[in-house]
Amino acid sequence: MSSLEEDLAPLRIPLVAVSIATNNFAEVNLLKRGRKEDVYKGVLLWPWCEVDVEIEVIVIRGRVFKFHEEIKRLSRFNHRNAASLIGFCDEEDERMIVMEHAVNGSLDEHLSDPTLTWSQRLHICFGAALALSYWHENTPYFYKGRFRILLDKDWEAKVVIRIDSESENSDVYRLGVVLMDVLYGRKATIKDVFECLDKMRRKYHDGRHLDDIVHPNLRKQMHPESLSIFSELAHDCLKEQGYYNIVERLREAFEIQWKHENLVSTFIILYFSFRIG
Repeated sequence: MSSLEEDLAPLRIPLVAVSIATNNFAEVNLLKRGRKEDVYKGVLLWPWCEVDVEIEVIVIRGRVFKFHEEIKRLSRFNHRNAASLIGFCDEEDERMIVMEHAVNGSLDEHLSDPTLTWSQRLHICFGAALALSYWHENTPYFYKGRFRILLDKDWEAKVVIRIDSESENSDVYRLGVVLMDVLYGRKATIKDVFECLDKMRRKYHDGRHLDDIVHPNLRKQMHPESLSIFSELAHDCLKEQGYYNIVERLREAFEIQWKHENLVSTFIILYFSFRIG
């Protein structure tokens, strides 16, 4: 056993424990089936943890690049917007990552939900950007990989990162796609990405707006400046530009929207107070 494996020993979870937690990887517990990995939900029981805890199990298929090094990095990803690593399993040629379950599932599941407001979406994107920024500051190289945005009981972003040496895109580009998803109110297609880039180019040249690509219910809520900052950031991420001010730009978009909504709320309250008075 290498020194790295010895360091990770406290995080190792037996395959039998993961099998029991997921009811032997039952179809009913399957959350997501992907090209390279499947994700299951389950409950990890004592004595494999101090208390029973809801988990998500990422079952990795095929070749695994530096699995134990990835687990080491994930174990150090200690940020309020990072999903909590519970442990891992590497028995019988299986490679699994065990994360704490997020009560409200993934952002993907709520993109078309009309009750998820523009302010909430901005806050979620801001939290995800904070986590990704922290990862970059504490990772010694610019990596290519994948990430998922999960949502806890308070609708806070919880980011799950997977390093993927075969990925064609950086996480900056993938964040741009997520911002596109949020604007569209659904999963963006490749066609949507090119359409957005084209519309942003034309906006810079002739001032056209993005109303026809933004979800109508969201557009009604948006302060124009908040939308402008957000859409320009999506464009820059898709072009893999301006990474180092992503957090600041999302914070600015959120603060503008928050002030706008509170000003409107105050106006409504005052209006009805005068009417009643």
